[in-house]
Amino acid sequence: MDSRASVPFSVPRRAALFAEDPVASLRGLATLTDPEDGVAAVVDLAVIGARGDGKTQFIVHAARALHAHAPALSGAEQRLNEDVMRLVLDPRAPRPEATPPGVVPHVTFRVRMGGILERVGAARAFRLACSAGRIVGMVTVAAAMIVCGIAAGIAGAAAGSVLLIGAGAIVGASAAIVARRRIDRLADIEVVFWDIAGEQVYSAEAAAYHTLLGRLVDARRRRAEAMGRSYAFVPILVCNPLALGTGVEGSPYERLRELLPVFAALDRNAPRALIAINRWSVVDSICERGALRDEAVSVIVRARGDELAPPVVVAREQVRAHCLDVEDGRKQGVRITYLRYDTAIRSSVEVDRAGGTISYEFDDGPSAFSGDAGRRFLDWVVSLAAWQPARAVEPHAVVASEPVAAPATPPVPHVIEPPPESRYAPPQIWARPRDLEHR
Repeated sequence: MDSRASVPFSVPRRAALFAEDPVASLRGLATLTDPEDGVAAVVDLAVIGARGDGKTQFIVHAARALHAHAPALSGAEQRLNEDVMRLVLDPRAPRPEATPPGVVPHVTFRVRMGGILERVGAARAFRLACSAGRIVGMVTVAAAMIVCGIAAGIAGAAAGSVLLIGAGAIVGASAAIVARRRIDRLADIEVVFWDIAGEQVYSAEAAAYHTLLGRLVDARRRRAEAMGRSYAFVPILVCNPLALGTGVEGSPYERLRELLPVFAALDRNAPRALIAINRWSVVDSICERGALRDEAVSVIVRARGDELAPPVVVAREQVRAHCLDVEDGRKQGVRITYLRYDTAIRSSVEVDRAGGTISYEFDDGPSAFSGDAGRRFLDWVVSLAAWQPARAVEPHAVVASEPVAAPATPPVPHVIEPPPESRYAPPQIWARPRDLEHR
């Protein structure tokens, strides 16, 4: 008998965190599983937005930017992933139906750390090399040798200067090689996107959604502590500039923006939030220099090949205040980062000043993040993982707030043990649209 036939190559090594949904009015946590294999970190991203604002498109863009792959899943989790992966791989695939009230679906992806240094920005690569690559000592020695070599050159010792600077360069190059090898061997980061229906968040069900996410964070954090890995929870609010309205009454985005700190505070270690502004190609034209701020403009939105839809009316001041003039920073104790991108594969904007209208035409279907937003988003996700040694725990430690459908003694995963060097802030995220010139 061939022993290879009995090897379960793709059997999920995962544990259910909840035996049943802890919030009676909401379904979603009972289908969640947590990895038992050696991931370096788990990150839950709650994507919040009103119906039609582009939550699914954001998740598809994010999966492409991360070069994400799915772990071995089963049942409902696998079906949810397959629905999104159809869009990731085929922009013309039929869109999944809108999330019905009372359901909180999730999709699970992983980011491989191999080759990550080439894909993130220079600043993030250096920080990652120092923290996860554990080369702080080598970098310090290399810098000291180069500084001493420069000082020797100024003092007139040319031979000593060349020797010191050359030795420093060799140590620095060696540090880069060591960091790359160590980072390439790191375990994956598991990123889970939760589709949160924004119109339900500011309804009578608001408390139930907050309770559900609170139970999620509590169970995940206890499990992460028991498994020796880092954990982060961050809400992401999707902002569609064309849905901001005229300001006569508050838009769904404005209502959700006020609630964002409440959800960000569920991560007690570092409250953070990301605001993703899509349809960025049309923002410049709406906020045209010299135009009256309180003027309302009519925007004709059309996917190429489709029939014209009724115009959308939006106030310039609304778009300026919520999209153009906002900057990264702290507000109410939450570190907020803005991501600006366009959702379309290709878009064009035409302004009819005489008629007071703007035509926004695009090729429908999810693309990669426009401009530099893809790399910046990857930077931000990698920054959420805390590269620090895990403390030892007993195998029987409690890891969830509900009965766990997992073995009593799960396999011990690969534990990442770099020093606690890095508690760094997410970078500023900014990208101009590809189809408009930089003004």
